[in-house]
Amino acid sequence: MRLVKSICTNLVFPASRKDIGAFRDMAAYLKEKGIGCIEFYHDGNGRAETGKVLHDLGLDGVYIGVIPSKEGAQFLCNIDPDARRAAVAVHKSCLDEMRDNGFTQFMICSGKLGPDVDKQLQALEASVEELYTYAEGKNLPVRILLEPCDSNMDARHLLGPYPRCVKFVETMRARGYPLELTMDTAHVAEEGENFLDAMRATRPYCNHVHFANCLISDPANPLYGDKHLGFEYPDTVWSPTALADVFAGLDALYPGDADLRIALEVLCREDDPYAYFDSMWASLPFLSERI
Repeated sequence: MRLVKSICTNLVFPASRKDIGAFRDMAAYLKEKGIGCIEFYHDGNGRAETGKVLHDLGLDGVYIGVIPSKEGAQFLCNIDPDARRAAVAVHKSCLDEMRDNGFTQFMICSGKLGPDVDKQLQALEASVEELYTYAEGKNLPVRILLEPCDSNMDARHLLGPYPRCVKFVETMRARGYPLELTMDTAHVAEEGENFLDAMRATRPYCNHVHFANCLISDPANPLYGDKHLGFEYPDTVWSPTALADVFAGLDALYPGDADLRIALEVLCREDDPYAYFDSMWASLPFLSERI
């Protein structure tokens, strides 16, 4: 495996979303840790400078359109025409920011699952096509990464089950749109699926993974569902040991020079995000010490 290490920074370093100084400090710190990519959304002061920060540090960036989509309930699979157009407009504004900052990688999700799956899939197809067409018109060579969420526990999204995801990507690629997948350990577990089985099925369309944790054994627990827990939490699905086993499986699935980017997606619930990150990073030596 040719590994690229990545961090979903809005969760670990929340101040970096709103302040360009905090963003710059965070990016420089992660560069020193051997991180090659950061995945983020920025809507605070200095958002037009994020591209320069990453360029100067030699870091790749993935712009997370999932964040404004979820926060504003703006879903690309909405079958209501006006609501779908509004969702597409939100994502187009992200593409504009990406073009201005020199980013080319854009993460999206499907949106909420409704009663008519077929119509929602058609709406999502139309939305994704519009985004590719818009990017082409802006001379932005975009890579769109679709992240499946869970369909029956917490987020309750259309995509969703990995067989449905594979079929959707194949449909889009048959129409000439090179959609990719980002698979997430927490979402797959919440879906009741085996992560390595999901990765084998999505391997032709996926070289980007999120290592995230979840607690799904006790619905009465306030941390139940997709709460972006750290790997140190008890009774969760993904301990460091469990992730090490998955990492070994991915190493075999992406042999030799095959590229795989692995991102940590964990919410810092402590006062000092840097100290928390140091502790978390040290608990995953199979990832942090891998050259």
